[in-house]
Amino acid sequence: MPKTSNSTSKRAKSPYSYSLDAKIRQLLLVNPTLDFKVALRTLNSLPTLSIRDKEGWVKTLEQKRSEFEIDAIENSDAADYVRDHIKMWNTHIGPLSLTDVSTIIKNSDIKLAEVAGDLLCPKEISLMLNQFLIGQEEYSHKLALCFYLHIMRNKSDMQLPRANLLAYGPSGVGKTFGPQKLAELFGFHLGIVNCNNLVQEGIHGPRITDVFDYLYGLADCDEDNITDAVILFDEFDKLFAPGEFNERILNELLNVIDDNNSVSFTHGYNDLVRIPTKNMLFIFSGVFKGIERIVAKRLNAHGVGFECQANRNAILGDYHKYVQEADFANFFKRDELTGRISQYAYVNNMTVDTMTHILLEAKESPFCNFQNYFSTKGIHLYITLEGAKAIAQHAYNRKLGVRGLKSTLFEVLDDHMYSLTPDDIIVDEEFVKRKIA
Repeated sequence: MPKTSNSTSKRAKSPYSYSLDAKIRQLLLVNPTLDFKVALRTLNSLPTLSIRDKEGWVKTLEQKRSEFEIDAIENSDAADYVRDHIKMWNTHIGPLSLTDVSTIIKNSDIKLAEVAGDLLCPKEISLMLNQFLIGQEEYSHKLALCFYLHIMRNKSDMQLPRANLLAYGPSGVGKTFGPQKLAELFGFHLGIVNCNNLVQEGIHGPRITDVFDYLYGLADCDEDNITDAVILFDEFDKLFAPGEFNERILNELLNVIDDNNSVSFTHGYNDLVRIPTKNMLFIFSGVFKGIERIVAKRLNAHGVGFECQANRNAILGDYHKYVQEADFANFFKRDELTGRISQYAYVNNMTVDTMTHILLEAKESPFCNFQNYFSTKGIHLYITLEGAKAIAQHAYNRKLGVRGLKSTLFEVLDDHMYSLTPDDIIVDEEFVKRKIA
């Protein structure tokens, strides 16, 4: 019979043992009410623990984490526990990121901005967002700055700049996902307005004020809970098609997003509610088809001859590098609207490499949802690098962005999702080709 030390050493080097070590470290991180001396001692003893001991720790720590999530809802001291835990971890184990802090408070009522301390800055917000929003660094940077300013404006009595943002680019690349994810991580109420079917006040149909009525009800009719809301106007470019109705809707919008204005709406049958919009963050997104022609015209790329044709093709193919605020002013035909938008961000089209990365590495990858589905029946779903590339290539060819990844995964896996045959599934290149050939 082998010696215990040799057996322990051999087990500690197994992949399963390493995965347990990582899981225990993560669970110790997300258990802020655990005595930190116990946490430190457990981390230091991992090389000597048996597989059975590690599995026992995982079970214990998972239970304590569940207890913390329940307790954090009712315990007003929960945020203090988290702050102390972060301080001790930074001092004795290593520096944490804003992503780590967001993981600690996940599924609790603790606000990220309340416990982040010095980690709350645009760079850390961007790094956190990049784990969800892949391949969109420019957009991530600008969105992070907007949210940081939004947080600081609502925390401080100082007069700080307001940073409403306009995001433009192809469909399915994350224009709405980015604000949704940051609003979720920071605990802001988020309202989305689909501008494609808006009507003006007084006409039956969706109106701008509906989103505020919805958020007011969501906040238990407490207006103080939504004065810092994030409002996203999706398909914003649709409002600039010629038409009298659109002009009136834009006038209503200008009143809502004015720096010192408010929005009024009727809640229920009789209650007239008035909520200030000064401290809300407004984000506008859309494809903005036609902005490239405005850029080309400004750069005088519509002349004749080979050189002008070459310049025009270069600009139209990479127009976002040349876009200026004046081009959007030309698109809007409303100078007062341009003055209420501080930031403009282009959201890149997806490449095959980017979509492959999303499948394999992004937090909340669409592939994880399918893994979760099969796990309900004890079926393991795996994907190889070549399989991910094949799915990404198919989605890229359809020009649907991340939405194309989701629909392609359904196309590839629908037979197995229906039959639920109790065999593990490996999605490799050949598997994908058989399904979508």
